[in-house]
Amino acid sequence: MKAKYFYVSIISILLFSQNCFNQEISQTLNDKFQEANYLYNDSKYEKSIEKYFEIIDSGFHSPELYFNLANSYYKINDIPNSILFYEKSLKLNHSDKDVLNNLEMVNNALVDDIIEVPESLMDLKLSQLSGILTYSNWGTLSILLSFGFLFFFVIYLFSTKPLIKRITFISLFVFLFTTIITSQTALKSYEKNYLEEYAIIFSAKIEIKAEPNDRSDNLLTLHQGTKVKIIDNFNNQWIKIKLVNGQEGWINKNEIKTI
Repeated sequence: MKAKYFYVSIISILLFSQNCFNQEISQTLNDKFQEANYLYNDSKYEKSIEKYFEIIDSGFHSPELYFNLANSYYKINDIPNSILFYEKSLKLNHSDKDVLNNLEMVNNALVDDIIEVPESLMDLKLSQLSGILTYSNWGTLSILLSFGFLFFFVIYLFSTKPLIKRITFISLFVFLFTTIITSQTALKSYEKNYLEEYAIIFSAKIEIKAEPNDRSDNLLTLHQGTKVKIIDNFNNQWIKIKLVNGQEGWINKNEIKTI
């Protein structure tokens, strides 16, 4: 009996110690974040960047942290890093208007003006919807709607009353439609967050190659700050990219940083 109480006491002490330790770490990170913000407001942008990176190196990530870091890089005219961390912030919070506005402003200053191929109306709406909730939330909602569909299907199947038949029949179509939409949105959200990979060009000027070697033909020239989609890699050195206008080509891995 005493041994049981002893183990319970030890577990309680460990849990309490862990909680205190986590609170201490959280307070330390918060202090560093506030210190970095003060340095930024005092126009000491390089020092604020160092402090922000101390937080990142500790394993903490947040849209606010990346947003402030991007602002610091913008203040020292480091456009590629500024875009990189605006994009990282946007990846964690798709609908942040401040990030979207700042990113649009910085992109307007880029050398490359690539005309984007417009998405289909369906893809555009799914992209907009996918940013409202996380992938897991969309998946959970899709599963719940599927159970709702099954519930009304069972009622429709075994009901003998005409009014209930009509109500459940209409409900079946509503639940089927919403289940399909939420499933497609969950898939879109998964693709955007886990399958699709983007990068920012950091070289001042690079040639996009037709094949993954230096001897191949140059397809076009790109400059620092341009966002590209990674679609393939070769020999851990060459990356195949796709631009928003649909053009594809190969660049050296060392010339980009992944978002």
